[in-house]
Amino acid sequence: MRLLAIDTATPHPSLAVAVDGSAPRTVELPRLGAEALAPAVASLLFDLGLVPRDLDRIAVVSGPGSFTGLRSSLAFARGLARATGALLVLVPTFVAASETIPAPPEADFFLDALRGEVHRRRRRNGSLLPEEERLNRETALFEADRDGAAGIDLGSSALLLAPAAISLARRAPAEEQGALAYGRLPAAVERFGTGETS
Repeated sequence: MRLLAIDTATPHPSLAVAVDGSAPRTVELPRLGAEALAPAVASLLFDLGLVPRDLDRIAVVSGPGSFTGLRSSLAFARGLARATGALLVLVPTFVAASETIPAPPEADFFLDALRGEVHRRRRRNGSLLPEEERLNRETALFEADRDGAAGIDLGSSALLLAPAAISLARRAPAEEQGALAYGRLPAAVERFGTGETS
């Protein structure tokens, strides 16, 4: 299986490509560099002796995160999937973050939401809770400390989430063409307003 993963939702955008069971080849992208996405994908595939039509699955980190980044990566991934016949897989930001940092079992993941607020998703007993919240940063930090949970800021942690998206896409069910592991693309696009930053 040949997989491409794209993350332009977080402050540290990245791409990853993996072939069969190999470790992903990962590159970091310029921040907010939407125009760099297509040539970076082409270059990474070329380095591995691949062309876009070789791809079986395309994973894209689907938010919350930068509205500009989400819009560019989702549009690019959808177009590439349609052109190549690859299966498109949406990977929520905090799911990829939890995959990237699997310990400790008690953790609160944060992503800047501007205006002194953060998006937050909590992990308890090693599992992500379903609720995703937007709240004041100081409140979020206080509650993490109160609960004895590690506070993990995706902006300051310099995490690259594309490799985790590869891992998650590998495990996604082989659904019918055009289907997504985490919902359908139009619904994800409609939800931009609930998880966007500039």
